[in-house]
Amino acid sequence: MAHWFHRNPLKATDFLKYDLKGVLRNEQSSKICGELRLRRDKFLKHLESASSDLEQVELEFNQYLALFYGFLFDVTDETEKESKLRNLIRPTWGNSMIEKEGIELSDSWFEALSIMYNMAIWYMKHAASVSAKDEVRDGEAKIIHTCLKKAAGVFDYIKAKTDMLCGLDDFPGNDFNMNMIKAYMNQCIAEAQEVTIARAIELKHAAGLISKLATETARIYNECDKMIEKFNPAIFEKWRKYFQLKNKFYLAYAYAYLGESLLAEDKCGQALCGKYAKSSGPGFIAKPENHLFFRRIKPLLERHMEKAERENGFIYHDPVPEVCPELIDNASFGLAKPEAYAFPKKSDAWTISAYQSFDIGRADTPDFGKAKKSKTKLPIVKEEKVYQTDKDPRNESGCSIM
Repeated sequence: MAHWFHRNPLKATDFLKYDLKGVLRNEQSSKICGELRLRRDKFLKHLESASSDLEQVELEFNQYLALFYGFLFDVTDETEKESKLRNLIRPTWGNSMIEKEGIELSDSWFEALSIMYNMAIWYMKHAASVSAKDEVRDGEAKIIHTCLKKAAGVFDYIKAKTDMLCGLDDFPGNDFNMNMIKAYMNQCIAEAQEVTIARAIELKHAAGLISKLATETARIYNECDKMIEKFNPAIFEKWRKYFQLKNKFYLAYAYAYLGESLLAEDKCGQALCGKYAKSSGPGFIAKPENHLFFRRIKPLLERHMEKAERENGFIYHDPVPEVCPELIDNASFGLAKPEAYAFPKKSDAWTISAYQSFDIGRADTPDFGKAKKSKTKLPIVKEEKVYQTDKDPRNESGCSIM
């Protein structure tokens, strides 16, 4: 596939014991905590491979959150009233970018939203894994598109809930910073639109439509770049270069399919490519200037330029304008939208008697303060490297979508 995706690391976390022995009054509550501990560990292990089975990962994700339900919501109330257990656990989580800083917070929503965050990042990684195959066919392209929209939907859900977490503003560049969440969500939307653009090219849709889609995609990447521009450049530079590159790529596509070409943009892209490979920040090292995605742009621009010059020389004899026509940015067809995420229904294990068997009167007084830097050094998640094909696909856009 002619797509190239930058991916940040998964969030690291410490083992969560669910050690609430003084609170657990019977076997029901003990079983819930024991199963949560096992399900969490199993789910996080599956995330280490971007090629893990999609249905299995989604199943384990939903099962864990369904079993975690009672720590967030009062199961005796139908209105999703806050659970009496919300502050009983104190999870420790790292961040996808500021990897070495673990944060701890006595809030079950911190655990739930962090688990969701990792699921959304895994959706992105799974999409990249599928796109890295030698040939990507129709069904696989749909998986890529769907995974990216699902990831955007999860980030959108997190965005709506993140104000519930206290004290995270003390950690610049943490995953729950609103600009971070928006950058991830918009990245997913833009990448999903890349798949739509590839499909439009393969099916030879109207050039104006492709130009509008490319213009909108370039605009989103530019927004992503601006959202993270104030964070530490030593950490965020590589991610920013990715956004800048994609912005230039799709501006070039937009102009090419508008009937004009900006070869100067190609030169700008070359300069940025070199900077990306040498820039600092998390993520696997890539050399985009050697990637098919980049190598296809120059021939595309040259073909459009040669055709325009040839047709004008033989037929139209129009004067060449000094200023390039403005891009049209009112695309309405083919725009990607987040696939709405809904929290799973509670597990059958959460009966009223099971909920009542958690005796919070016997619990140690929780730390109701804001988030703090953890003294525990979190191990980096041992992720499997995603295979990248070195074969050039045999079609125009680099992917096969019917």
